[in-house]
Amino acid sequence: MKNKGKITIRLSIKAMLMAVVCFMVIASGITGMSLLGASKQGPAQKEILKKSLSVATIPVVKQDAAVPVIGYGQAFPVHLMEISPQVSGTILEKDETLDQGGRVEQGEVLFKLDATDFKIEAEKAAINIKLRKNQVAQLQVSHEKDQGRLAAVIQNTLLSKAGFSRLKNLYDKDRVGTLSGVEQAEQSYNSLLDTQRNLEKAIALYPLQISEAQNEIAQARSDLKTAQLNVKRCVITAPFSGRIKEESIEVGTYITLGTTALTLADDRMIEIQVPLSDKEAFEKLGLRKDTKSQALSSNLKKIDCRVETMTGKIFASVPGIVHRTVKYDPDSRTLYLAVRINREKLAHTRDAIPVMDGMFCKVSIRGKPVQDAVRIPGSALNPDNTVYLARNNRLTTLPVVQIMEEGDDLYISGNFKTLDQIITTPLSNPIENSLLDISNAFNLSQGPSESTKHVIHPGKIP
Repeated sequence: MKNKGKITIRLSIKAMLMAVVCFMVIASGITGMSLLGASKQGPAQKEILKKSLSVATIPVVKQDAAVPVIGYGQAFPVHLMEISPQVSGTILEKDETLDQGGRVEQGEVLFKLDATDFKIEAEKAAINIKLRKNQVAQLQVSHEKDQGRLAAVIQNTLLSKAGFSRLKNLYDKDRVGTLSGVEQAEQSYNSLLDTQRNLEKAIALYPLQISEAQNEIAQARSDLKTAQLNVKRCVITAPFSGRIKEESIEVGTYITLGTTALTLADDRMIEIQVPLSDKEAFEKLGLRKDTKSQALSSNLKKIDCRVETMTGKIFASVPGIVHRTVKYDPDSRTLYLAVRINREKLAHTRDAIPVMDGMFCKVSIRGKPVQDAVRIPGSALNPDNTVYLARNNRLTTLPVVQIMEEGDDLYISGNFKTLDQIITTPLSNPIENSLLDISNAFNLSQGPSESTKHVIHPGKIP
């Protein structure tokens, strides 16, 4: 037993010595490696660089923007006239340039009718006037003569009456004279009395006869004027300068009174009737009805609007005026406004375009202003109605609402902050919160520098 215990102790001591030796070998190796590492200088550590996006920005400038109300309608001339002759007749000649689409000037002869029959009527009326004038003159002379005769007849009648009374008294009282003598004196008196009465009646009728003859003279003069006017009406001239819209006349054909020969259009004033819904007219435009007159109380002519032909080109737009309310349809709840374009005033403007009869047009009418709108280039708005902002030099995506479009620019609204700037540089799937390198940093205290001013400035909103 004692020998076994001694052997165990010796093994334990031997294991401890081997462990100490191993530890010393490992420690010496580590120390050597440390000394070698300290004696050899390693490569310098590279500094980690943070990447940034280089962008251009514009400041967020809030302003009031008038949202336009858009309507569509067809253009037509305000002054459109169907030319028809006021008399019937055969067409003798017409203007050689009288073709559809051609232009005529005011007073220019369009076509002529045969005026022979009307000239004959004028000659007859002139002759009738002369005859009636001679008749009046004869009646006046006869009137004067009969008035002179009447005085003599009255005097003779009085003398005959006196003679008859004297003979009758002598015969009745004294039986002087004869009965036949009394009867003859009575007959002579009655004859003169009848002559007097007939002459008085004739004289009383003279004024009526003269008046009737004078009326016939007036009628003849009227016939003469009508015939002369019809002669003039055989020459049809242009009532105003304009364009031949339609034409259907041929030389040698007979045209009746009131038949439309051609249609003349004055393209200087063009009108477009635009239908608007209740919401557009009364909410967006702010129009109000007068309850008493049922008319619009707003001054329509003060409302700004622009007209654009459907060419898709913004430079084709021209200014117009809201002229009047055409009608209100209660069934469809639609208000029709008449918008006019004065092409004469646009003749010397650079952006004038020929808005012509029949063109389909887009009309933008200035509505009530929307507050705190921000104007940006159209390219700065993303397809998902967001914009990229520079906020604290970091990229931020902000959802916005598009208010209106003006040329290549847009008006938007959104939850903008004071120091926000809108990124105008096109970006493709940028990483949110990326560090930005703003090439035209905007100093709010000093305003934009000349190199960072955006080409779009707040101005008049159409």
